[in-house]
Amino acid sequence: MRVLHVVATGDRRGAEIFASDLVRALVGLGVDQRVAVLRGSSVEVPFDAPTTLLGSGTWRVPGLKVDPGAIRRLRELASAWRPDVVQAHGGEALKYAVLALLGTATSIIYRRIGLAPGSLARGARRAVYGSLMRRAARVVAVAEEVRRETVDVFHVPSASVVVIPNGIDRRRMARTRSAGETRRSLGVPAGTPVLLSLGAISWEKDPLSHLRITTRVLREREIVHLWVGEGPMREALRAAADRAGLDGRLLLLGSRADVADLLALADVVLFASRTDGMEGMPAAVIEAGMAGVPVAGFAIAGVPEVVVDGETGMLTPPGDVEGLARQVSALLGDQQRRRGMGKAARERCLARFEIGHIAPRYLSLYEEVVRG
Repeated sequence: MRVLHVVATGDRRGAEIFASDLVRALVGLGVDQRVAVLRGSSVEVPFDAPTTLLGSGTWRVPGLKVDPGAIRRLRELASAWRPDVVQAHGGEALKYAVLALLGTATSIIYRRIGLAPGSLARGARRAVYGSLMRRAARVVAVAEEVRRETVDVFHVPSASVVVIPNGIDRRRMARTRSAGETRRSLGVPAGTPVLLSLGAISWEKDPLSHLRITTRVLREREIVHLWVGEGPMREALRAAADRAGLDGRLLLLGSRADVADLLALADVVLFASRTDGMEGMPAAVIEAGMAGVPVAGFAIAGVPEVVVDGETGMLTPPGDVEGLARQVSALLGDQQRRRGMGKAARERCLARFEIGHIAPRYLSLYEEVVRG
């Protein structure tokens, strides 16, 4: 079995990290693989397979927003290597895969990682996106809500859509140092509770809502809020934190490879993304569970499939910032409850979302598509 994975970038982002974990697991199952990276000149995420940088340039075809050179190079790669299946990780990768493989018999499997923003779920853009998805032999939805949208909004035949949840390689969650060492390296005072946000500092993650929750919690107890991730709203978030007088209380750590160490330090992981923010089944809530850290978050997309409200974490209705702040404060004030939830979260996530359980389902899907 030969599988060519197409990812948008080599950056440390959700789709790329999952692809890295999946490639590594499939190597152990005897799958021959290659990875094609559409944009960028370097690869942050390690892939256990030969990787080709297609070097997508700045010029784009008007309307389609694609680089013809990258399409040509992807087509050449597929023609030379002759994969049985091309797996597109995300919408941008799907667009390039469909255009590069026009007129060929190579099957595409599209991993749909999140819900569509409003601008993509209506009008001409919806029609185009739906047409691209229908060109795939199968669409893998990472959560049941993503499956429903794929069928109901984009009119992909239900028989072509399969749900395979997000997965994490537990080996990636191994700590490299103690929580005390991590705390000292960041200058977090001993004994101060730590709230952790994981994800890009971008509009869909709604960093200003995270900040409002932190401000509300600080009225009741001393905490330090760590944010791991980069994004275009970094300076806006920093300025808002300064205006709120949160100097030393919100630490923007940027993109980090030591997420496991930071999770070991965290008391609660905060998830407060927008309802229209293209979430699917966020890796952050699975990583938190595997690390034994309860999640306090909004019940959107596939989050309730990972976090069991009241058992492995606390969920509130989407957009209820005040309610979520109360949940965070209550959890931070109840160590025994946090430990119980963390233990239950770890057991659940290791049993359901470890990549060793997920990869064989992809291999079965590849084999089914090739046979078909």
